[in-house]
Amino acid sequence: MKKTLLLLFLPLWGLLAQESHTLKLKPSNFHEVAHEVFYSDSEWTNGNYAFLGISAYSFAKNPFELDIRFKTKDGWQEWQAMDDQHNEEDIKDRQTFVLNPFEEQILAWEIHSSDLPQSDLVMRFFTAPKENSQALQLDFSSISDPESCSCPRPPVCDRTCWCPDGTCPPPTYDNTTPTHLIVHHSAGFTNATDYQYVVAYYWDLHVNTNGWSDIGYNWLIDPNGVVYEGRGSGHSGAHFSCMNSGTLGFCVIGDYRTNPVQSAALQSLAEILLYEGCQNSINLADSSLHTSSQLMLRHISGHRDGNSASVGCPKGTLCPGQVLYDKLDSLALALSQNACMLSQEDYTFDQSLKLFPNPATEILHWEGNGLWTKPEIRDLSGRTILTNSISENSLDVSDLAAGIYFLSLQHEGHRQTFKFWIQ
Repeated sequence: MKKTLLLLFLPLWGLLAQESHTLKLKPSNFHEVAHEVFYSDSEWTNGNYAFLGISAYSFAKNPFELDIRFKTKDGWQEWQAMDDQHNEEDIKDRQTFVLNPFEEQILAWEIHSSDLPQSDLVMRFFTAPKENSQALQLDFSSISDPESCSCPRPPVCDRTCWCPDGTCPPPTYDNTTPTHLIVHHSAGFTNATDYQYVVAYYWDLHVNTNGWSDIGYNWLIDPNGVVYEGRGSGHSGAHFSCMNSGTLGFCVIGDYRTNPVQSAALQSLAEILLYEGCQNSINLADSSLHTSSQLMLRHISGHRDGNSASVGCPKGTLCPGQVLYDKLDSLALALSQNACMLSQEDYTFDQSLKLFPNPATEILHWEGNGLWTKPEIRDLSGRTILTNSISENSLDVSDLAAGIYFLSLQHEGHRQTFKFWIQ
């Protein structure tokens, strides 16, 4: 069978920050060949990137498949299919093609198609810089309403943090009242370094390749436990197989089909789920009818739980990966029993006591009126994890993972609890 082949060799650009570039290919750029694949030794220049993400889209009405291969220092590599298996949202006006991002430096590339596209094929290239980025400027403010909910929001890397040049503006959102919290994995970037570029890549892919208004998820969590703001609270996303109404999407970055989930990522996932559950009065260990999917779903569900729906556009996803999926039931039970979900009175914020530094990294100190003794540190599940003080008003917290914790102290015969962060 004839293959349609396009040969192109593209220079890479100077990389001071993440960049995305577009190459529009017309049908006339394609060359018909019968049995022969030919190539050129033309080399790319300035290919110094941390990772390269390649995607494509076309408004062509005729369906076609797209394969790509690369020339590296070891020669031409095997052909790889460009598909979009992880994307289960309906994209009505275009065909999309995605290759998992990679770090290997390439010299040239070529593609072939199963059929001649009847419209332009738009190739898109996202390059992340290899230089280490500056430290993330996290927002440590808590926006929980103490009158209705005492579960704090964890520190977040908001849009100005992961897209500081302002090229990723938020759209006008459709609001939703969430009843179900849907957990995902990204199926890639398990061992990346500068995850703000990963979030920027997903934004670029979702907006400029898929044609969506914004990144599909409400919140993202990297393996180091940093929480990134996507669409944020109360906004309808694009993540649950065309059944997004009444849901929020939480994406843990990484591939968790077989890889273990880092404890810092689980801790931060717990924190943001707890916050959203509290804000929206969701019993996290319960189940109820999810109207959009017409399914009885657990209030903390995985993306794959929508596979059996007779509506929407489910395609049999494995997301969020078996390893992460297996943790959701026990996580929901633990969070439902957290003190801030059970009783406002369990968390007392006495203005006379001050914790410092907050966020802490090594030593946590406290001072206030009177004597505060018998310190205990608990995690979000309410489990006591540290009790040994190094003085009458300080604790060594250097072994704690980043996240939110609660310090319980005894004062005048009563225990009071105060929140703090580990950075």
